[in-house]
Amino acid sequence: MDINSNHKSDWATRIIAILAVLYTLQVARDVILPITLALIFALLLAPAVSRLQTLGLPRSLAAIILITLGLGVISGAVYVLASPASDWLQRVPEAISVLRDQLSNVNSDSSNVDAASRSIDSLAKEFSTSSKDPQLTQVVIADAGWRSDLGEIAKNFGVYGTLSIILLFFLLTSGDALMRRFIRSLPTQRDKAVVTRIAELAQTQMSRYLMTITAVNIAVGATTIFGLWLADFPDPALWGAIAALLRYIPYLGVSITMILFTIVSAVSYSNPIAIVSAPLSYGLFTAFVGQFIDPFVHGMRFSLNPIVVFLWIFFWGWLWGAPGVLLAVPLLTLFQVICQHTERLLPVAHIIGDAHE
Repeated sequence: MDINSNHKSDWATRIIAILAVLYTLQVARDVILPITLALIFALLLAPAVSRLQTLGLPRSLAAIILITLGLGVISGAVYVLASPASDWLQRVPEAISVLRDQLSNVNSDSSNVDAASRSIDSLAKEFSTSSKDPQLTQVVIADAGWRSDLGEIAKNFGVYGTLSIILLFFLLTSGDALMRRFIRSLPTQRDKAVVTRIAELAQTQMSRYLMTITAVNIAVGATTIFGLWLADFPDPALWGAIAALLRYIPYLGVSITMILFTIVSAVSYSNPIAIVSAPLSYGLFTAFVGQFIDPFVHGMRFSLNPIVVFLWIFFWGWLWGAPGVLLAVPLLTLFQVICQHTERLLPVAHIIGDAHE
């Protein structure tokens, strides 16, 4: 009886601990997210810093060079794409109106479409009843919402981005020394060996994974830009960059990109064939890349169970929003490395997927 009671107590304690961790991750999101970003980029850039150090550069200078180079590339891309992105944000209400009109024209005999149109019209009337000039009222409300959202995003990006960059610099310059001191503080030689092995594999596999997927995504984005330019698609550089960025999200990223291409095509063209050509071509192209290029480039090193990947993305998206979705797969890869070299977590590693060293 005591054994069963102790067993139930252990399980209750574990469940409470898991819930406490989840609650902490969600409540402390603004603190943990910059730290997580810095850790992932540190794993990505650490091998490059070590190579520059072998060429005679001080480690701090090598870290500054790589961080500055990365920030320059990101800033340049934002500068080039900010104007067309802002234009399309302003055209969101127009895009919704055009899509509704085209949907009504194609399905003019459908009662469901008529009902949806009446619902949208009635909703618009409800928002306009409080003013004698409903059009003016709607424009003011929409403009305030966009400004508020963009201002909040800019503020968060500035504050937490700066914190991540500062922590990234310290991790690249002093992270190895901190890890060595931590390993020396472990009680047994076996623990020291296990932690050393996990740290080495985490850095190697995470860096290789991120560099590989970044190279493939850049190639996909460049090819997408060229194809959209040939098809006279509006703002091909913007949508090619978005396609490359969303491809960091397995399965969902391609679907979201195809939906965006469909919306832009519906706003820009009137011919049904022209509307479906861009999203359909992109879907076929990414299917080819996913079936032939990705397995060839990645090999079997990063084979993850698709169901686990989807649930993991859904979980981190619920927990941290859009940043969690983008960080989900790198975090899963890191978690897999830890599980593979921790005896008690080996069953979890096999559930996630087999990764060969």
